[in-house]
Amino acid sequence: MKKTISKAVIRDTCLQKQQELIDNFSSRVNEMTTDANSQNQSASQSEDRNAGDIEILSTIAGELEFVQREMAFLKSLNPDQVNIIVEPGAVVVTKERTFFIAVSSEKVEVDGQIIFGISTNAPIYSVMEGLKKSDAFEFNGTAYKLENIY
Repeated sequence: MKKTISKAVIRDTCLQKQQELIDNFSSRVNEMTTDANSQNQSASQSEDRNAGDIEILSTIAGELEFVQREMAFLKSLNPDQVNIIVEPGAVVVTKERTFFIAVSSEKVEVDGQIIFGISTNAPIYSVMEGLKKSDAFEFNGTAYKLENIY
C-alpha cells in the first residue's frame, strides 16, 4: 500500500497550483484589456478584429472566474476531516492512482507521489462516488480497488 500523505499538504499543493492558474489568467486578461484599449485609440484597427479580441477576452475572463470559484471550493475543504467514503475532500488511494476529490487539476507531485485532482463533475467521480475502502469499480476499461480513503 502507498504511504499516506497528509491531506493538508495535498490541499496546499493544489491551492498553490490553482493560484498559478489564477495568476496566469489574470495576467492574460490584463494584457488583453490593455491591448484592446490601445487598439481602440488607433484608427487603423478594424471592427472585426476588435470584436474577435473582445470575444477571446470574454472567454478568458470566464475561465478566470471559473478557476477563482474552484479556488474558493479548495479553500473550503477541511483537511482535518476524515472521509470514509468517496466524497468531496477525500483522498482516494488505489493501486493504479491516488485521487484528491476537489477540483480538476493536472497531476501534482506530493512527497514523491503523483496525485490526480478530480472534480465532482468528472465522469470517473460519478462511478466512484459513495464507495468505501475495499470497494472496486471500473472506468474506461481499468479496474480499480480502493485501498484507502481518508
